[in-house]
Amino acid sequence: MKELEELKLAYRRTFNTEDGQRVLSDLKSRFGFETTTFSGNPHETSFNEGQRATVLLIVRMLTEGKELR
Repeated sequence: MKELEELKLAYRRTFNTEDGQRVLSDLKSRFGFETTTFSGNPHETSFNEGQRATVLLIVRMLTEGKELR
């Protein structure tokens, strides 16, 4: 468990900088963080959701357990 908390802190150190916030904002806009990733092609939808899942993981790592600090 300590390893996961240390990893979350590493994510925060990376993304809680001005450059990190800029990169995260770009990733969110590029990979459909707040929009639908649905396409008429199921393979394209799956690909899009895979990209979106990466951004969701980053956001989750930045926010989970943050209230404990």
